[in-house]
Amino acid sequence: MIALGPRLWWLVTGLTPVGALVAQWRQNWIEGVIVAVALTLIAVVFDFLRTQPAARIGVERDCPPSVVMNADSELRWTIANRGSRPAMVSIADELAPSLGAQRRASTTVPPGAIAVVKVPFQPARRGLFSVNRFTVRVHGPWKLVSRQADREIAAELRVVPVFRSRREVELRLHRARLLEVGARSVRSRGGGTEFDHLREYSVDDSYRHIDWAATARIGHPIVRSYRAEQHQTVVVLLDNGRMMAAKSDGVTRLEHGMDAVMALATVSSRIGDRLGLVTFDLNPHRIVAPGRGRRHMGALTETMFALEPRLSESDYDRLAATVLARFRRRMMVVLLTDLVGPVVDSSIAPAVAALAKRHQVVVGAVTNSEVAGWSRRSPTDGEHAYLTGAAVISTEDRAKAARTLVSAGAAVIDVEAGRLGPELVDHYLEAKARNR
Repeated sequence: MIALGPRLWWLVTGLTPVGALVAQWRQNWIEGVIVAVALTLIAVVFDFLRTQPAARIGVERDCPPSVVMNADSELRWTIANRGSRPAMVSIADELAPSLGAQRRASTTVPPGAIAVVKVPFQPARRGLFSVNRFTVRVHGPWKLVSRQADREIAAELRVVPVFRSRREVELRLHRARLLEVGARSVRSRGGGTEFDHLREYSVDDSYRHIDWAATARIGHPIVRSYRAEQHQTVVVLLDNGRMMAAKSDGVTRLEHGMDAVMALATVSSRIGDRLGLVTFDLNPHRIVAPGRGRRHMGALTETMFALEPRLSESDYDRLAATVLARFRRRMMVVLLTDLVGPVVDSSIAPAVAALAKRHQVVVGAVTNSEVAGWSRRSPTDGEHAYLTGAAVISTEDRAKAARTLVSAGAAVIDVEAGRLGPELVDHYLEAKARNR
């Protein structure tokens, strides 16, 4: 393909007075136009012949497979000039606008040389981006005309959620390390469910702890000694329904929920506990089996990076049935959702009550920061009075919904934006320290 360069219009503008002079001299405006057009064509043809064909330009794209949202990243172009003349090369990529990158990059490559062009970008949205087609354009020496070709290099770019509460969680990791040391040095026996060792029967032991096989083998009563569980399981239920599409502090509640998942996963993995994840709306969609370690963090991130709130109601009864069927051993269940009074009364509270019969249930939610601010202000005029009244009513409705969930057997953490992850980590560490 041939593309006209920006300097062509400058040339036409510059040759217009020449054509006018010729027309005035020859008393024939047609001859003036012919002279101007002929000079323009001669310059364009010369510039075209001196332009490297786009086929002689080799281009490779180095795209990072995964980047963090709102973090500075870099895309690299490696341009090779296989021709015998210098090449002024421009590349236009089909990067999505939300990636925050310059779509065009330019450089001059000497003959037989290789140049590397770095394009910084800062993605503003999570998800999977397909980066395939791009255009290579080689400009002529005078930039009157260019040769260009469309090419395709298939690539995928994953933009994963940002860990906003990382600093807060790092401060709490010290407490987690102390808890881990205490768990190793102090081993509570008798009241747990994990087998510790066999010992002789004493009058204070329960008959149900007698190991009859060992008793028959040794000839006198032997009992099993148990200790409190040290490595436990946490399962996070991340709501992906319409309520999580609402924003707080400029970020959807789903984003705050993802941050809380990563905060809990970081701390629980450091202690040695396992964390699982279930994402749901009308149906439970993705289930990540409980685990720990870096690979498990990668699996959690891979599950969440493309999540977007679905504008449909979530089915909490189906979620509770799935969790009870899949996870039979007692554990901590963290439900990340929103506290909307009618939904809590009709759907969330019954599901929480069912889960609380077997598991320790924690409900985490994020309030609207702007509404919370209005509820604490003193109105200065009639309009502000209405806003304050509406904010107070909304706050009271959330408090009532929280009390309903507490009555159903759950602990409720309803905090402002940016506090959900740290508060859940504090609650988890407290429950761990109390051996709950």
